[in-house]
Amino acid sequence: MLLYNNNFSVSPLTTHLKIKNVSKNINSKKIINNFTNILTFYQNIIKKKNPTIGFLGLNPHNAVDFFPNSEETKIIIPTLEKLKKKYKKNIIGPISPDISFVKRKRSNISSLIGMYHDQVLTTFKYINQFSAINITLGLPFLRVSPDHGTATDIIGKNQADPKSFLYCLNFFEKFHKTIWKKNTGKIF
Repeated sequence: MLLYNNNFSVSPLTTHLKIKNVSKNINSKKIINNFTNILTFYQNIIKKKNPTIGFLGLNPHNAVDFFPNSEETKIIIPTLEKLKKKYKKNIIGPISPDISFVKRKRSNISSLIGMYHDQVLTTFKYINQFSAINITLGLPFLRVSPDHGTATDIIGKNQADPKSFLYCLNFFEKFHKTIWKKNTGKIF
C-alpha cells in the first residue's frame, strides 16, 4: 500500500492489525520488500532515479527510554544498515515518528515508510485532503484507487468529493503507458 501525491508518498509496513500485534509483524524481510517495491515504483514509473526514502521507528522517540531492548535496535536499524550497504541509496532512518513529517519536508524525502497503518496515513491524508491516491505495489498490473475509502456514511447525501477519484484517473492516464511494456504483457 502506497498513498501517493506528486509531492511525496507514505507506506505502512503493516496494515490492518491491532496495535498489540504490530511489533510481532515487523521483520527484516517486510522492510526490505517494502523498500524495493517503493524504489522500483519511483525509478520505473515516476522516473525518479534516486528517491530518498525515510523509515520511521516504531516506538515514541525511537525507543530512547528503552533502546537496548527495542524493535529499533533488534530489527529496524540492522535492516536499514543492510539496505544502505546494498543499495547505496538515500535511506534515512529510523526517524522519530513524532517529527517524521517535519523531517520529510526538510530532507526532501520522497516516501516515508511507517511501521503501522495510522502512523503515516493520518497525517498524510490530512495534508493532502483529496489530492492523493492509493497504489497497490508489487502486483503485475497497475492498481490505483482513491485514498479515502468508500464513504458509506454519506451515500445518497450528495456530499462525496470526487477529487481523489479524478486524481486516480489522471495518474493512470499519465503513467499507464510507462508501465505496460509493449508486447510483453508485463509491468516494469
